[in-house]
Amino acid sequence: MRGATARGGEDASGSRGGRLALASLALVLVGVGGWMLLRPSRTARIVDETIALQDAVLSDAVDPVAARGRIAAITRNIDQLPPADIRRVRDALVARLRSLGEQSVARFVDAPPEERTALLDGDIARLQVARGIFEATDQGGMRPFTEAEIREREERRRMTPEERQQADRARRPAPEPSTAASAGLDRKLFERYFEALGKRAKEKKVDLGRMVPRPPGRG
Repeated sequence: MRGATARGGEDASGSRGGRLALASLALVLVGVGGWMLLRPSRTARIVDETIALQDAVLSDAVDPVAARGRIAAITRNIDQLPPADIRRVRDALVARLRSLGEQSVARFVDAPPEERTALLDGDIARLQVARGIFEATDQGGMRPFTEAEIREREERRRMTPEERQQADRARRPAPEPSTAASAGLDRKLFERYFEALGKRAKEKKVDLGRMVPRPPGRG
């Protein structure tokens, strides 16, 4: 009788242990499922927040030093994103810079001569900030540099700011004839602005590199 009672107790304990194990497994599965459901929405929120943050830092009266905190926040967000979403953030940055570049050309052309230097200084500061954001979006998700690109980067480090600007200008492909014709006056205005921007950057000893906005028709 005592043996039967002991076996019954063991069976009950085993049954309770099994139920507890199943309950624990269910909780784990629910937790994993919830995390998988919440992760896409959290990632989307980080993407939207990062794009809004970079739009704000580029739209404000830009001070490259004061913007470091925001760039650090953008970098922290980028560190949490998968490659595809980093690309989305970078594409949004490129689109924003093109839009701001067009606005800069219009302001420069319409401004009195005595106001143009201040406008160029603001644009140079904005491009310096944009460069910091580009460096943030290079963290993960971007394809690795090729050997040719590594050599090019080393060569650029040895160049003077003027040599870098000349090299960047030379590497821009010529537009198709139809594209150049459709760009028309806009291209001439841009080239006028570009020359002034490059000259002012040289005076300030600022290397803009590839951050100079492209004229219409060069995509």
